[in-house]
Amino acid sequence: MDAAKAAAAGAEQHTEVAHTDNDRVQALKNYTNVVAPLDGVIVWRYADTGALIQSGTNSNEQDIPIVRLSESALLRLRMPIPENDVQFVHLGDPMQVRVDAIGRSFTGKIVRFTRDVNFETRTMETEIDVENQDLSISPGMYANTQMQLAIAANVTTIPVEALVLKGNRESVYSLDASNRVHIHNVEVGLRGSKLAEIKSGLQPGDRVIVGGQENYTEGEKVSPILTQTPASDVVRESGGVIDTKAEADENSGGAK
Repeated sequence: MDAAKAAAAGAEQHTEVAHTDNDRVQALKNYTNVVAPLDGVIVWRYADTGALIQSGTNSNEQDIPIVRLSESALLRLRMPIPENDVQFVHLGDPMQVRVDAIGRSFTGKIVRFTRDVNFETRTMETEIDVENQDLSISPGMYANTQMQLAIAANVTTIPVEALVLKGNRESVYSLDASNRVHIHNVEVGLRGSKLAEIKSGLQPGDRVIVGGQENYTEGEKVSPILTQTPASDVVRESGGVIDTKAEADENSGGAK
């Protein structure tokens, strides 16, 4: 009986060893199946049959991946925002995007940004997610973007040439009903290429002198020559215009 019990105990130990070895072999077998963390398309293969694949269990940058996987149904558009415009970037802001390679334009929204300005380029990395369910856009394509930084509607504006810098204040030479010159300190809001917003210091309908202000004095009577000024102004930062049709509409007065 003792011999039989010892043999049974030995058999149980061998069984446990066999189970452990089986689990080890199964774990090794599982490593032969590479499961992607997302649905996508393999766009590049780094390993061929018979190639030696190094271990990926460490952070060695010399390790070569097996494949490159691309999820094309949802693309990420990255753009650099100049540091002067970082203050205008907010989550959810609309972004006009044009992909010239396929002639497609659409509106996206800012979904994330780094809140950090690159020391070398003086720009902040900003991203928008691009829906691409029809797979019309291929990863790696270039896109032109346009973001509205600020807008002011139904405000008092004057030509930028009417502004005169006096010390630390900006002033405007205006005319009263008797065509006499008066000098006003003004508070300037948004400043465009042609027009400047006046927050205070002038009233809608006031006439201002454009150019040569140093030739006039307070209370001087003049004979003005009235000229028309544009009702709206759009300033585009460096990078050009993404939509030539919109630019043409703007130049013809169709854009507001």
